[in-house]
Amino acid sequence: MRFRSFQARLLVFFLGLFVLVQAAAFFTISAANAGNARAQIDARLELVAGVFRQVLESRTQRLVEAARLLSGDFAFKTAFATSDVETILSALGNQRSRIGADVMILASLDDKIVADTLHPGVRGSPLPFAKVIDAAAEKGEPEITSIVTLDGRPYQMVIVPLLAPVPQAWICVGFLIDDRFAAEFRKQTLSHVSLLSKSTAGGWTSFATTLPGPESNDLPGALALSRWSVNRSVSLAMGGEEYVTLVTPVGGASESDVIAVLQRPLAEALAPYQRLQAVLIALFSGGVVLTAIVGTLIARSVTRPVLLLASSARKVEEGDYSQRLVIPQADEIGRLAASFNEMVKGLEEKDRVRNLLGKVVSPAIAHELLSHEIELGGEEREVTVLFSDVRNFTSLSESRTPQELVALLNAYLTRMSGVVEANGGVVDKYVGDAMMALFGAPLRRDDDPARAVRAALGMARSMAELNEDLRRDGAAPLAIGIGVNTAEVVAGNMGSTTRLNYTVIGDGVNLASRLEGLTKMYGVPILVSESTRAQAPGFVYRAIDTARVKGKRKPVKILEPLGEEKDLDPAALAEVTEYHGALAEFRRRDWTKARDRFQALLESRPGTRLYELYLERVEGFIVDPPPADWDGAFTHLEK
Repeated sequence: MRFRSFQARLLVFFLGLFVLVQAAAFFTISAANAGNARAQIDARLELVAGVFRQVLESRTQRLVEAARLLSGDFAFKTAFATSDVETILSALGNQRSRIGADVMILASLDDKIVADTLHPGVRGSPLPFAKVIDAAAEKGEPEITSIVTLDGRPYQMVIVPLLAPVPQAWICVGFLIDDRFAAEFRKQTLSHVSLLSKSTAGGWTSFATTLPGPESNDLPGALALSRWSVNRSVSLAMGGEEYVTLVTPVGGASESDVIAVLQRPLAEALAPYQRLQAVLIALFSGGVVLTAIVGTLIARSVTRPVLLLASSARKVEEGDYSQRLVIPQADEIGRLAASFNEMVKGLEEKDRVRNLLGKVVSPAIAHELLSHEIELGGEEREVTVLFSDVRNFTSLSESRTPQELVALLNAYLTRMSGVVEANGGVVDKYVGDAMMALFGAPLRRDDDPARAVRAALGMARSMAELNEDLRRDGAAPLAIGIGVNTAEVVAGNMGSTTRLNYTVIGDGVNLASRLEGLTKMYGVPILVSESTRAQAPGFVYRAIDTARVKGKRKPVKILEPLGEEKDLDPAALAEVTEYHGALAEFRRRDWTKARDRFQALLESRPGTRLYELYLERVEGFIVDPPPADWDGAFTHLEK
């Protein structure tokens, strides 16, 4: 017999099957009830165990995030550096209250308590769970998760290092595991949960439970008498009632010093089946008609794979590409499941490419490349280009081993890149010790020039901090030059048809590079063009020169940004004003006054290369004045 529809085939099958098995089913259902009830409890307990692990993992993640946040907090690091215990306690208490933790402890690297929110008056005492940290350190684990005991009470504890930038102390954050925790879990799952720890004698001691008094007292003894194993259900008789029990470790290992015992009464699951027997007797006379209805409903259960597909699609949408549908059907639904699996595989591969690309180039450039059709070509747009370079890097490399040089270069580029990205810039490329950054490509903002100037100033400050670290290590400090220019350039994918690079090209890029090279000649860390200064107000600039850089005929005004006016002291502002006055005398050809004023500036700031440079020019012009059509510009013959 051939059927034209799947629903008709199912309906005929169930009607015939009903006639054959209805009588036998009634007599065997009682025996099957217990097994079915047990299977349901087992399945539910396995789900409950999964929920339990997710709850612990969620709490652990909250603790880790809170500890990482505190570890990276500059104010907290400052308080730690000053050894101000009261301030440290206050910071720990505030963070503990914010995340709802029960305890926060700051311990030194030699496992001594610096501050403890449970015992504010304790100082220098040994950390009770120091062995946990030592064991994790031997394994090379930077972050530690464990169940520890404080004051005889168990805590779910996360331990992370306080980095500045190397580990300085341990930040310990914990949740108390008690009856309150067990009761909350009971509300979520409707299953009993008991938490037990292994005693020194080898038995189990309950420290949190939702069981009634008699069952709670019987649980350790029942476990001792039962041959239970992790994540496999067993039956335990407690308080005159049988409980289906699943034991899962707290901590992730198959054997643990702390276990969670998840339980449901067997009688509770049998009650629906006992009611079902009475219903079956009443329904037996109308079984044929009802079976037809039930068969029709079951036929509609074909929608289950579709619902499974929808559920998996939602998880994929959330970024979970591990979803794979296993539907053992050769019909249209089976083919749809196969197509879905191929689609997820493709999405997973694309995500892996995106992640890999994000490590090779800037995330912004990676997004630009992946969101458009990749092809050669570009577009004209206004971009602010920043070049930086380490001065005398060749001689520096001769005095260090390759390993030391790579470590220093990585530390330097990490700091500089962080400043650029913090100000909305994009690192375009590294060329040895040099770095090229873009503001305005591929992402464009209205204040890109100001962001670039702010980034350059931040790089100079970060360089000073790095030099302090180098001095403490007995190493020679570094000096860098930074050039910034804003211009119309061509931005896009450059290269060959087989290898592309998103970058910018144009005369404006060359000028930024030339400005970086001129910083050494003028003895300043940063030089910006007039076009950048015009679009980056709010900063104090020192006019450096009007220069013809190599490769350009038209002179360019170059300036040095000193910072925002509110950040400069009156003496610095007065010096800039005096310098601009001397520069004005120089450009008016009043050599005597210019010389006197530059000489006075040099005496107040001995060794300032800029003042020495202009004194040299003045002395030269006194002997050999410039021609009448002199425009005040200086021509540079070198890059």
